[in-house]
Amino acid sequence: MKRILGIFLKGILVLAPVVLTFYIIFKLYEITDGLFKGILQKAGIYFPGLGVFVTLAVIFLAGLIASNWVTNKLIFYFERFLARVPLLGNIYGIIKDTLNSFSANKKGFTRLVRVNMPNDLKLLGFLTNDEDKVFIPQGFVAVYLMQSMQWAGNLILVPVELVEPIDVSAEEALKFIASAGLLKAK
Repeated sequence: MKRILGIFLKGILVLAPVVLTFYIIFKLYEITDGLFKGILQKAGIYFPGLGVFVTLAVIFLAGLIASNWVTNKLIFYFERFLARVPLLGNIYGIIKDTLNSFSANKKGFTRLVRVNMPNDLKLLGFLTNDEDKVFIPQGFVAVYLMQSMQWAGNLILVPVELVEPIDVSAEEALKFIASAGLLKAK
């Protein structure tokens, strides 16, 4: 009976990542294909998959528009207006700031550090801010400690001398931390 249960569990461990990966891709396909499905059907030009291409084209067009200095100014004023709307402004601001932290021109989650604690305890985290003068005391830096197996975490302020940079890619660091150390760096 133990052997049968072991084989069954091994089957779950083999199939679960494959099934979940395809499920997520399928759901993303459904969402992106469905965004413009109604409009395309009314126009009489819908076929499965066209919504994905239209969604990608709209995203590209939005990026193109945002890259123009004239429309960029309009977007700036629109965002300022949104920021002033109660509740909506807070939600929009949090989402925008979070997404901006991952952009190429921001530091975000790109600087992995090891925090050296007493008793040879070491914590892995991301250096998120080393410049703020309001919240961060002089000689300290902000380090985000991501919890393994989820996206929650804690922000700690650490003396600079306890922080040691680690030279690995952000992708490798996120994989290692999110997997609780199960996935090793390449």
